[in-house]
Amino acid sequence: MKKHLYFTGFMASGKSRTGRALADRLGRPFVDTDNVIVERAGKSISEIFEQEGEAAFRKMERDVIAEIAQSEKPLVVSLGGGALTQAENLKVIRENGTIIRLWAKPEVLSERIGRKNTRPLLANLSDEERLEKIKQMLKDREKNYANADFSVESTNDYSETHVTERIMHMLKFWESHALDVHPSEGGRYPIFIGKNIVPDAAIMLEGLRLAPTYEFLICTDTTIAKEQNTKLSELRGQAGRCPIFKFQAGEGHKTLHNLNQLYSFMLHRGYTRKSCLLQFSGGVVGDMAGFGAATYQRGIPFVQFPTTLLSMVDSSVGGKVAVNHAEGKNMIGAFYQPKAVVCDISVLNTLPPTEYLAGLAEIVKYGVIYDEEFFTYLENNVEKIKAHDFDVLKHMIFRSCQIKAEVVGIDEKEAGLRAILNYGHTFGHAIEKLTHYELYSHGIAVSLGMRVAARAAVLLGKLSKEDEQRQNKLLDDLGFPKTYNTDVEAAWAAMAVDKKAEKGTRVYILPTKIGKVEKVCNIDKGIIADAWKAIQASEV
Repeated sequence: MKKHLYFTGFMASGKSRTGRALADRLGRPFVDTDNVIVERAGKSISEIFEQEGEAAFRKMERDVIAEIAQSEKPLVVSLGGGALTQAENLKVIRENGTIIRLWAKPEVLSERIGRKNTRPLLANLSDEERLEKIKQMLKDREKNYANADFSVESTNDYSETHVTERIMHMLKFWESHALDVHPSEGGRYPIFIGKNIVPDAAIMLEGLRLAPTYEFLICTDTTIAKEQNTKLSELRGQAGRCPIFKFQAGEGHKTLHNLNQLYSFMLHRGYTRKSCLLQFSGGVVGDMAGFGAATYQRGIPFVQFPTTLLSMVDSSVGGKVAVNHAEGKNMIGAFYQPKAVVCDISVLNTLPPTEYLAGLAEIVKYGVIYDEEFFTYLENNVEKIKAHDFDVLKHMIFRSCQIKAEVVGIDEKEAGLRAILNYGHTFGHAIEKLTHYELYSHGIAVSLGMRVAARAAVLLGKLSKEDEQRQNKLLDDLGFPKTYNTDVEAAWAAMAVDKKAEKGTRVYILPTKIGKVEKVCNIDKGIIADAWKAIQASEV
């Protein structure tokens, strides 16, 4: 958990009262930024607004927040209602604090504010005028309040003790908060990584303001429903014992036809736009449920609960959702971000060895394309990786998600940098298509594709033979297959319809050294044919 706890929310949402109660529970000092400003200015907030204007007040507020942020002692801080409207404040707060939003319905806020006529922005208004202005101000500030890590409702029906207990419970779950993804087109969502955290998912859903407002539906597949029955039941209990929809397991069922069954299930049961999908499975169901969420009634929220190592480090992060078409993998889809990703490492206990290996392929990929230090970490921890060491697993998942989040934050829709995530995929997708998605899982196919891509880079003089061998040795040490005897002509044709190809252009992501790759277009067919020899049984 970050050092300071900051309360935000509209005026009269109870920030000071609840903040003091939480500070007492935690044994921390409590600071109210408005009170500090009043004390230093020697006048009330109303007087500052009247005599010096709002701009002067905001300057005082920025100075106080910057000073608080430097405190070595962990604090509980109540922010003024408009503090997060200032970008400078948000930056300082986010660097060292967890932001808790207290919220209440406009009618509740208006009634509280109306008890006293001391709020400068809402003074001397009739009840009707005050309520309408509150609604408008809430609408205007919502984008700022959305920066809170989690939200807790403060109503007249809840006691101060109740609200404080909810916050304590949420803070406990938030200990598993690993990082946030900031898509390039705005917004953010959290990634949680921990052990046995699904049984506490209800408090997370409440903190994201999904529960109890939204009606939930869990999406999984037939295999996970059997293998993870206990964990699935726990998640269902956390989501109000909602229904469960089961897709047929396997890449071959990732089709519009099967997705239409989800639409029918939801429509027949009256699911509205106030619905939320909870995806509890691997990448195939994650892609399908995500695309279903993106398109059902023009878009509803969804939360990723990945159950495979591959989906934890790859498909659950970044917002690419899709189904396959007979002409190619993931050809029909969208960019649509989840509300959160919950990586419960305990679900990996039942993961078959081949599926574990599939996830490791993407993890190795991150080291090759972006971070040599991480690649070295993998080389130095091979035995612990193979033994499923929890701390090593947690770090691998964290760093992989962090790398992908950094890339997606710069380039959400593959206009440029995000293309580096496709390393090994152009060749891997060809292998998948040639084997009808039956011989290898996606991750294993990508591992073979990485060997081919590295060889192509060597043939073009972009990568040293030593770095190719270094990559392949790590893959070998982790237990990846080394060979697939490719029909070169068929592979060339398969790559022509890969979705990563640009019109009239064949695109390849090739390494130039461990930790760095580049985009290369229209490589000579003969070089590509030679590159495929990297995984021919006769050479290996």
